[in-house]
Amino acid sequence: MKKTLLFGLLLLVSLETGIFAQDQTQTQTQSQSQIDSNEATVEQLLKEALTVRIQAKLIHNIQNIMWQSVVEKLTIPGRPVSINMLNEQARLLVHFTPYRQVEGGLILVAQSEIWLRVPAEGDQKENLRYFTSMRSIPLDYEEIIYFYPLGKLENLDNPDQIHIEMALSISPYDISGDTISAEAASDGESKGN
Repeated sequence: MKKTLLFGLLLLVSLETGIFAQDQTQTQTQSQSQIDSNEATVEQLLKEALTVRIQAKLIHNIQNIMWQSVVEKLTIPGRPVSINMLNEQARLLVHFTPYRQVEGGLILVAQSEIWLRVPAEGDQKENLRYFTSMRSIPLDYEEIIYFYPLGKLENLDNPDQIHIEMALSISPYDISGDTISAEAASDGESKGN
């Protein structure tokens, strides 16, 4: 009886260990295939990725650059890159969304949103005003375009006005970390990538 019980326990332990090992092997195989799938997805996203470079300047009078910054962001076609400028009186939010054209090159949708706080005067309350604009701009890879979210001023010498200028270029992102040439990007697009 003791031998049968001992044999039964050993059989149960060996079966349980075998089943556990089989489950563990299946789990490892599933985990590895999911990792491979995720790596393929990330690699595909990186092949489609674009580097957006924006140089923004805030100019008061023609000689006085009050603020400037260079931003480089990674995105994919159809996802916006946003720039936010804020102070006590105003907020400027600009969204740049690149799209690839079938025949090559890009379309850039540039949307600016402006909130201005208008101080109270006399019997009027403080007011908040909102302005928005949107433009579709065709461009080639690495072409520099200028965008003026507040509009382009004809006279930069006016001390009562502030001028915002954004120079923007878009390049295909190379997985090695460098941007690739526009010719290589165009070749990739003509092959259906």
